[in-house]
Amino acid sequence: METNTAKVEQVVQSVFSVCVPSELIVGMMDTIGSVAGSEFIGQFQEYITAEKRPQFPDAIKDAAGCVALIGCDADPLLAFETMDRLAQTFPNKLNLIAVSSKTDSEFLLRAIRSGCNEFLAPPIDNDLLEAALKRFQKGTLAQSPSARGNGKIISIFGVKGGVGTTTMAVHLAMHLTKKHHKKVLLIDHMHELGHVALHLGIKESVYHFDELLRNADRLDSDLLDGFVTRHSSGLDVIPSPDSCGPLQEVSPEAIRRVMDDLRTRYDFILLDSSLQYIPQLAAIMDASDEVAMVCTPDVAALRDLVRRIEHLSAVTGFTNKLRVVINRSTSDDAVSAADIEAAVRFPISVSVPNNYADLMRAINAGEPVPPQNRGAFSQAIGQWANRLTANQVAKGNMAIAEPKRRFLFGF
Repeated sequence: METNTAKVEQVVQSVFSVCVPSELIVGMMDTIGSVAGSEFIGQFQEYITAEKRPQFPDAIKDAAGCVALIGCDADPLLAFETMDRLAQTFPNKLNLIAVSSKTDSEFLLRAIRSGCNEFLAPPIDNDLLEAALKRFQKGTLAQSPSARGNGKIISIFGVKGGVGTTTMAVHLAMHLTKKHHKKVLLIDHMHELGHVALHLGIKESVYHFDELLRNADRLDSDLLDGFVTRHSSGLDVIPSPDSCGPLQEVSPEAIRRVMDDLRTRYDFILLDSSLQYIPQLAAIMDASDEVAMVCTPDVAALRDLVRRIEHLSAVTGFTNKLRVVINRSTSDDAVSAADIEAAVRFPISVSVPNNYADLMRAINAGEPVPPQNRGAFSQAIGQWANRLTANQVAKGNMAIAEPKRRFLFGF
């Protein structure tokens, strides 16, 4: 029988352990290393709880998928809490393996409820481990951007109201559409009274994004066409409701399914969203390729930016996708770019100069500042669009490196 010896040219899933005895890890290392596309990252020696939350390495956060081996014998209750915490931190990309000598039905049921995918009892059966890793990797590849489509999802959030989030989203979408000739969908993800339609001069819209999410199970081209409004520029738009109403509950699975579908239909999907949508936040950020956080160079907004980054990093581990956007910047700002980067401990990706008068006229007229405008504002947005189009390649071009030395995560 011929054997397929083709080598996977990327690290598909990062494998790490939590409170698994070192002697068991040593016995599993060769098996993990033998599964092309899997890489052992290291060990956590303490359970992950509300009081003990580690800083996860980029190798875990950046991986398409990750596998956590959870040792349960030392403290089963803390092991279950660790599983719950990891599932919240890495939604839709985590597979959990319980390593335990317990096999009673009560333990197994509790582990399953915490999202456990596989069980291994000492001494470890490496054939079972290998089969599990290959199965997990197959599922990860099926959900990868290259399998779903190459469209890039950019979610745009304001650290607080009034920082110009919609202005950024609308003008970035216009640059991508008119200057780079990309197929772009702009989603006003406000459950009521969003402003995207006003910025674009769109007078009428019937449906909105939350309704599309509630119909995720029957999404097709005809249904999507009924939700989309075509702007004269060629930009596709899903406006928000032009009326007041309650926030509807939407499942993370519906968000993932719709985003996967939109990736196959558009080059770029831009979401003008809100950090207030807590139930949907993790799923939106997980689906996004980049998360743009819009802030202005004033103390109030910067305080909120620092707190937002701290909170979201702990809850979602999304900082590898974060892009800080400073709007309304001037040379006379009391807080300089260097001060901002020092305060937030994160580089500024985009700095957009203040152009308040022209933008107010544009909003009132329902006509965005055109991409061909030579002003500093358009040039800054243009540079943002240039970077996105230059980087629009399928994920996963990183070659597998030689096996790394095993190390311990300290926290």
